[in-house]
Amino acid sequence: MKQKTTVYLLLILSLLWAVLIFILCTMPSDGLPRVRLPHIDKLAHFGFFFIESLLLSLTMYFRSRQGYWRTVILVTMLAFVYGGMIELLQSNCFNRTGDPFDLLADVLGGFLGAIIHRIRS
Repeated sequence: MKQKTTVYLLLILSLLWAVLIFILCTMPSDGLPRVRLPHIDKLAHFGFFFIESLLLSLTMYFRSRQGYWRTVILVTMLAFVYGGMIELLQSNCFNRTGDPFDLLADVLGGFLGAIIHRIRS
């Protein structure tokens, strides 16, 4: 029973984090605080997707005990698809610009989050 509760908790946290990523990545850029560090937005994308991928990887690990590399590949692909969708939406639907380097940061964060999930589990 405890494992099932852990899986549901991780899944809920992952979904809430994905919604937070979407909100933060699609809100108007003039509503965001100005920070004068170069490429801070790339670091933010990396961190968002690192946490999301860690949560998803742990969910998959506790739910089905899938193979390590299968989990890493699947979660990294999900980071690519979700990050890509956000970048496309930014370019086409919101008053923002999509950036391929943001997508690269998303995928790298997703990959690292998926890689280290075994350390935590």
